[in-house]
Amino acid sequence: MTTIHVSKNDPSAFSTLQEAILSIDDRHDEAIRIEVAPGIYEEKLFIRKENIEIVGDDPLTTVFRYGDGAKKPRPDASGEYGTFNTAVIFIAGKDITLRNLTIESTAGPGYLAGQALAVYAAADRLSCYNCRFTGWQDTIFNGDPMTCNMKKLMLPDFFQASEVPIVHKFYRNYFKDCYVCGDVDYIFGPNTAFFDHCEIHSIARVSEGKAYITAASTPAGQEFGLVFSHCRITGEEPDSVYLGRPWRDCAKTAFICCELGDHICPEGWQNWGKVRAEVLSDYIEYGNFGPGAD
Repeated sequence: MTTIHVSKNDPSAFSTLQEAILSIDDRHDEAIRIEVAPGIYEEKLFIRKENIEIVGDDPLTTVFRYGDGAKKPRPDASGEYGTFNTAVIFIAGKDITLRNLTIESTAGPGYLAGQALAVYAAADRLSCYNCRFTGWQDTIFNGDPMTCNMKKLMLPDFFQASEVPIVHKFYRNYFKDCYVCGDVDYIFGPNTAFFDHCEIHSIARVSEGKAYITAASTPAGQEFGLVFSHCRITGEEPDSVYLGRPWRDCAKTAFICCELGDHICPEGWQNWGKVRAEVLSDYIEYGNFGPGAD
């Protein structure tokens, strides 16, 4: 294994994570470990690699943050950024691991900034351990690069020139002992994503209306969508948050053996005005407990 160091204070290390990532050959033969020293890194990151691990010291002290929102004007004045150009970190490729990091969108609430991703998770076998993902609307997008119009993505030349494949048979994400927060649809997309012993926290929505944790867009025929197992589902205002709503008709979402706070609406789910989705989607609750599980 090769180890690379990133630090804001050590002159012998890379000063940014992006520089460290660009130093790695697309077709490297061994596992790469990138160790990131404590600090607040104002970076917009693009990763298209395989078999790398990015390790921070502690999620409270090793923070990557950026503030792009969907309503931000494009540099070429051709319109707005749109949702999928806002990610603090865009991850494509395969077998990428994040540990002990915070990825934070600082764009602000959706009614001001529009949607703002902390993470665009477009890799297969992305694993995240003891990480914090914070934002408002659309914090984590579990989606392959084909979900949106690739021509509208503002991707740097080095990302587009990479030889690492971005199209996979499966796109699977795993989150263990992580903290995720937001207000509207803050975990969404088509990928299979498993949240294991995580805290999923709904912050108080600044604008009027109920909030939503998930907005799955599971493709028809895909076996699994968004799965939450043994998670703490926490919030700030009673009866203010739905577990989810279907972005696409065949959405699949399951909460299994989770502790649900009193912020969860008694109905549990909302159909987004899609009668067809009530027949085609799978929304599952099993073995949950707490005031929101009634």
